[in-house]
Amino acid sequence: MLEVSNIRVSYRRVPALQGVSFSLKEGEVVSIVGGNGNGKSTTLRAIAGLNPLDEGTITFKGRDLAGMPAHERVRQGLVLVPEGRRLFPRLSVEQNLRLGAFTRDKQADIRDGLDFAYQTFPVLSERRRQQAGTLSGGEQQMLAICRGLMSKPELLMLDEPSWGVAPKLVTRILETIRDIAKRGITILLVEQNVHRALEIADRAYVIQTGRIVMEGSGKELLANDQIRQAYLGI
Repeated sequence: MLEVSNIRVSYRRVPALQGVSFSLKEGEVVSIVGGNGNGKSTTLRAIAGLNPLDEGTITFKGRDLAGMPAHERVRQGLVLVPEGRRLFPRLSVEQNLRLGAFTRDKQADIRDGLDFAYQTFPVLSERRRQQAGTLSGGEQQMLAICRGLMSKPELLMLDEPSWGVAPKLVTRILETIRDIAKRGITILLVEQNVHRALEIADRAYVIQTGRIVMEGSGKELLANDQIRQAYLGI
C-alpha cells in the first residue's frame, strides 16, 4: 500500500531524515519507534505532504505522491492524526468531527461517519455538544482519531496517540487502534511508549538519527536485548 524509498528531509539544511526506506502492506499495523528528535514525526509529515522531500520517493497505492498537496493526499485515503491533536478547542465535538468529513459529499455518508466515530468511542457521543477544549486529554485524543476516521482513510497515520493521556486510557486507545485495523484500515503508528507500540504492531521499524537501524515483527523487537535495554529499561 505504501512504499517509502530513500527519503531525505532537512530543516534549514540540517538533515532530519537520511535515506529512510520502509513499506506497508494493506491491513497491517506498523510502528515506528525511537527516541525524541530522531525523525519519527518528520517521517509522517513527509508522507502526509507537510514536509517537502530533498530526495527519494513516496508511493501510495502505486501512485507517486511527488507534487501532490496534503489535502489531495487525504482525498486519496492517506490521513494523519498529528502530534498534539490540533483540535479546534472552541468548537463542539461534533463540529470538530464534521470538519474531518470534507471528503464526504453526501449527508447520509457524513451521518454514517459520525455513527462510526461514536461507536468507536461512545464517550464522544455523550460529549457531542461539549467544546473540544473542555475534554480530558484522553477524550481529546479519541476525538482527534475519530476526526481522522471521518476522512475515510485507507491508511491512518497516528503521531504519538498516548501523548498527554492518562495511563488508564492509553491502553483503551491503543486497543481501539488495533480494532480499527481489523476493520480494514491500515495503521502507521509513531509512539513514544515503545512497549505498547511493539505489542500491537505486526511489524516495526526503529529509527535513530534519521535512519532506519532495525526492523522486524513487534514480537521480535520486544524480545531483542538491544531494544529492551535501550527503550524498555530491562
